[in-house]
Parts: sequence; C-alpha cells; structure tokens
Amino acid sequence: MLSKKKIKIMFRMASYEQGRGKKDLNTVRFYKADYVRLNILKSIVCMTIAYALVLGLVVLYNAEYIIKNAVKLPYYSIGLKVLGIYISLVVFYIIVSLAVYASRYGHARKRVQRYFKYLKYLSKYYDNDGEGYEEEERDDF
Repeated sequence: MLSKKKIKIMFRMASYEQGRGKKDLNTVRFYKADYVRLNILKSIVCMTIAYALVLGLVVLYNAEYIIKNAVKLPYYSIGLKVLGIYISLVVFYIIVSLAVYASRYGHARKRVQRYFKYLKYLSKYYDNDGEGYEEEERDDF
C-alpha cells in the first residue's frame, strides 16, 4: 500500500543518494583518523608541488641577478629561509587540513546516520505493511 509518508521519505532518500549522499557514503567508508590522514597527506603533496613551482618562478624571475652574483650569494642562509618557510607552510596546512577534514567527516557521518535511520524505518514499515509507524518530520538530510 502506498502512502504519502512513505513516498516522501523515499523521495528524500533518493535525492540524497543522487546528490550529497554519494560523497558522504564514500567519506564514511573510512575510519575518521584514516580519512583525515589521507586528506592531510593529499594537502601536503599539493602544497609541496605548489611551493616548488612558486620557488621555481622566483628563481627564474631573479635568474639574471643569481647568475651575476653566483659566487657572492649566501646559499646557506637562503636555503635556511626557504626550508623555514616550507616547514611553516607544512605545519599550517596540517592544522587547517585537520580542522577542515575532521569537520567534513563529522557532518557526513551525521547525514549518513540519518539516512540509515530512514532506511531502517522503511524496512520496518515494509515488514509491517505500514501499520502503526509514525514518520519523524525532518526535512534535512
């Protein structure tokens, strides 16, 4: 027997599965620590590539000066500055990535738990042919 309540829940669940649910279900298949570590690692790799590209551009921009003063340049102090900036950027990216991806995982987990709650509700609804079940009014997934 079809009911408005059941159709409404099924529609919400289908739209969630087609939209945000794909990403959420893919996110929560990991443990939280694994998800956060993986994304921190991705952030560090991307930041390292971007830093190397920017550093290369700076060297190319100052190539004439570097070639003229190749013997006089204090390479040790330049190397320490470059390494110090890189380490500070890595630490910054780790902190920001940790906060962002932990928050994303928490929100995705809540939405997936709500999704599974509705699945359980529909399963019980089908088992009892819709007798005696009240829908919880929630519009958000």
